[in-house]
Amino acid sequence: MPCIREKIEHPHWGTLVVTRNSRARRIIMRARPDAIYITIPPAADNNEIEKALAAHGDKLKELQEKTSIRAIDENFSIEKPLFRLHTGRGNSNRIRLTGNNGAYRLELPATNELLDEQTQQQLRRAVTAALQHRAKEILPQRLSQLAKEHGLKYRSVTIRDIKSRWGSCSNRSTISLSIYLVLLTQELIDYVLLHELCHTVEFNHSRRFWEMLDKVCGCDSKRLRRQLKSHKTYFI
Repeated sequence: MPCIREKIEHPHWGTLVVTRNSRARRIIMRARPDAIYITIPPAADNNEIEKALAAHGDKLKELQEKTSIRAIDENFSIEKPLFRLHTGRGNSNRIRLTGNNGAYRLELPATNELLDEQTQQQLRRAVTAALQHRAKEILPQRLSQLAKEHGLKYRSVTIRDIKSRWGSCSNRSTISLSIYLVLLTQELIDYVLLHELCHTVEFNHSRRFWEMLDKVCGCDSKRLRRQLKSHKTYFI
């Protein structure tokens, strides 16, 4: 059974993104700026979701407020080792994105109406496009390089706007990578890529998998895993 995702506007808890995952064994909830993300087992029903929200919803909303969506205006910028984006007013009312090699400029509309929701959505899509462009520039090549270095093989790779995880590997050795990886350091990017490559051999999180990952990471996988947990898969 594939993952089934549904977006729900809850009268009390706001936007919920509910994913029914055949591999889930319990309800997992995460707070992100745009929604509360909920992963549920196939047999879970709405009553179980409501009970989970009643127990943890207040804490999730508190976390959501702390990571509220940042407006994209003249003061917005992203400064990361492999991705930089700066904004500036353009000469027209059009949004224009330029740049490559990890350096981008987002021209804002000349009008002062930047904060309306429609304009903000357009600007967020532009930033996402820059992340997608950069991810396609560096991730497939680096994945191929690491695979060759460690004698690992995969079928194909896709780069997608994935917020729920940094990457995944199917049982057919197809690897999917999140565009938000480019907001990490090269060291952490390599850790995620190696993690997915190890799944082409060990399609689980058994002791053999972690031992293999630790070996290809130079016996440093635990530190890298701890560091990765402090990063989020969104840019605002």
